[in-house]
Amino acid sequence: AQVAEPPRPLRFAAGELAARAEESEHPLVSMREVRVAGRLALDGLEVAAGDRLLVTGGNGAGKSTLLAVLAGRLPAQGEVHRRAGLTVGLLTQDTGFARLDRTVRDTYELAVGPERAEKVPIGSLGLMHEADLAKPVGHVSVGQRRRLALALLVARPPHLLLLDEPTNHLSPRLCDELEEALGTAGPGAIVVASHDRWLRRRWRGRELRLGPESGRQEDVLH
Repeated sequence: AQVAEPPRPLRFAAGELAARAEESEHPLVSMREVRVAGRLALDGLEVAAGDRLLVTGGNGAGKSTLLAVLAGRLPAQGEVHRRAGLTVGLLTQDTGFARLDRTVRDTYELAVGPERAEKVPIGSLGLMHEADLAKPVGHVSVGQRRRLALALLVARPPHLLLLDEPTNHLSPRLCDELEEALGTAGPGAIVVASHDRWLRRRWRGRELRLGPESGRQEDVLH
């Protein structure tokens, strides 16, 4: 009997991960004295257009909370100012889809719209195998759903892309290629929360280290 040829390894092939915002002296987001009770205490942070910021810290330090506040999904005490017209995309650690019976391909095409789906087919991004595109979302793995969520974000790059532990559920090769894409200078701003030591060693932007409870932070330039 013939042995089926194994699928080729995925190769991450997204173009720009974040889109250029209009030139302005104002940052995309600025925060001062931000507090979320028991979860985050931050004296100040500015995210400029074209920024590359890595947020690190132990469990409970507030990394995911900070991304949720930046995205406008979580209210916080203090001052949070976003530039008018700012588009934000957030990849969370827990990826949920409303229609688990819908195929991966249909989910993608309905989310990004027919014109965008034709211009940037999901198969062109290197995040999903062709054989998995016809499967219902509920029948693919947690990792595949996460890669679908990432595909939805990079198909229509936002001005500010927020990624929470983006290398979870990726193969080593995909991790390498995503990290390479994240590190390159380009339009738009990217904020990544991660405890991935390999990513931290290779990071070429700013690093914000959060401390548990105390709200300690240290802004480090790589």
